[in-house]
Amino acid sequence: MRKIAAAAVAIPFLLYYYFSSVLRHTSPGRPAQAVRPGQAGHPGHSLSGGSVQLLGVVMAVLLLVAGLLLGLPAKEVAGVAPPSFAPLTPQAVPQKANSTLALDMAFQVQFTKPMNEASVESALTISPKVNLKFQWDATNQVVSLAPDPFWQPHTSYTVEISGAASDQEGLGLSTPIRTSFESGAPTSGQLVATQVSGDQVSPGTAFQLTFTRPVKLATVVTRLGISPAVPLTIVGDDPTDAASQVFTITPRTQLASDVDFIVVMADGGTDSAGAALQSVTAIRVHTMLAPGVIRFRPVDGGVSYDTNQPVSVRFTVAMDQKSTAAAFSVTVNGKIISGSKYWAENDTVLVMTPRYSFKIGDKVVARVTPAARAAGANGLHLGAGASATFTVARPKAPVIAYTGGVASSTRPYYASEVYYMALMNCTRTGGWVTVGGNCSTETHHTLPAQGPLRLSADISNKVSRPYAKYMADRKILDHYAYHDPHWRLCNWGGYCGGSWGENIASPSNASKFGMIDIELFYQNEYWCRCEHYYNIMAPFLNQAGVGVWVANGVVRVSIDFYG
Repeated sequence: MRKIAAAAVAIPFLLYYYFSSVLRHTSPGRPAQAVRPGQAGHPGHSLSGGSVQLLGVVMAVLLLVAGLLLGLPAKEVAGVAPPSFAPLTPQAVPQKANSTLALDMAFQVQFTKPMNEASVESALTISPKVNLKFQWDATNQVVSLAPDPFWQPHTSYTVEISGAASDQEGLGLSTPIRTSFESGAPTSGQLVATQVSGDQVSPGTAFQLTFTRPVKLATVVTRLGISPAVPLTIVGDDPTDAASQVFTITPRTQLASDVDFIVVMADGGTDSAGAALQSVTAIRVHTMLAPGVIRFRPVDGGVSYDTNQPVSVRFTVAMDQKSTAAAFSVTVNGKIISGSKYWAENDTVLVMTPRYSFKIGDKVVARVTPAARAAGANGLHLGAGASATFTVARPKAPVIAYTGGVASSTRPYYASEVYYMALMNCTRTGGWVTVGGNCSTETHHTLPAQGPLRLSADISNKVSRPYAKYMADRKILDHYAYHDPHWRLCNWGGYCGGSWGENIASPSNASKFGMIDIELFYQNEYWCRCEHYYNIMAPFLNQAGVGVWVANGVVRVSIDFYG
């Protein structure tokens, strides 16, 4: 530092000497010469005012630098050797699965440094012994131990890597590793139907077979079947059909309705890794009853003598009202006609009353298409369309005979009871009672015709006639004057179950014409399908008792229905 300080002091003086000697130097061969005032002469090389200023600035800067250098400490600095580092030895971190390892899934070990592959593979042992495929990543820090072909199910494996495993610099593992893992269960599968409603399946259902690990298509195709036998199409969710886990099994034809089917996957297959499959539990399904048409009214090929003929179709099951009504049509001579559609008998019968009367000779076709479907969210469509054709002929009106009957003190108006039953059955079976006592084929029905009711002497004797007398004696007309109709049927007659109904009336007389008046009154409820008309036409009733009694100048009639 002392040498530096001395040099700093000397530098300004040396620079000053240099500049001053240059400024004093004259042109070669000529002495310096002063210029006199007012006299022309040679300019020479004299020092100007600007040069003096520049020299002053340079000297000031040099003196400042010298002062700063003189202020530095005079202590000498000792030399420092460059740092050195020992190389890090590699370490390994085994994979720790949260669950058991699938039979074809590799077990991984990750190192902290790129490794020498050969040294690791030779230093690694696994117990129980199994063939391995070593798969290294691009960094040579992760090795996957893939089983060849697969791990044994439900087995504990131990993996050890000794210190002989080295990195790419030749350094061995700092600590040998020992780890273990559990292999999982064999691949399992589950069969399900795709269209299920309650405990039944649609005849149009498919089936799905889902495995826990990939399975080859050929394994499923050769082992899966259905009984009763139906041709099947089987596809997997892998477009290559090499490693699918979900297989869709579709019958090529619709399954028969109301039939038990069993779908089976035979034992003996393997998954894509070659490991044996677990047994797949077979499934047993019952197909729904597809709706069908029982009959049309009028029947196919028949003749109607009613120009106001209602047209109906009866189904095997309750139907969806909207879709079925849209699928039902009636044509006359090829043209669709309009009318009022309504449902009866718990949505199993659809009836249409034409807006306009038919003409004699008309050819009428009733038709329902497969768009009709059963009631319910998963209701099946009609298996096939159906139709019926009938023709309209001139109406008929045969007389309903009043044949009388054997009267007695307990049944003094028995003939009228029998006659009323004939009138009622004219209406029920599709006829129409006229004011003259005829059973005309020209009607105004809004409910389908039914089979005739049977006249029950037991109900007449025990229930209907006694209650008619009860009302006549008291000059009342009331369904509930003595308990209710069902109570009387049960307690007086012993008819306690099934369906029941009751009509009562008070005609002006107990003769033939009084009975006609009753039926005309009931028939006129056709437009609303009200209770009296409905009881006469109800399909779930099959017998009736009739009682007629006259007392205190009044007539009372009781009709008790049962089915």
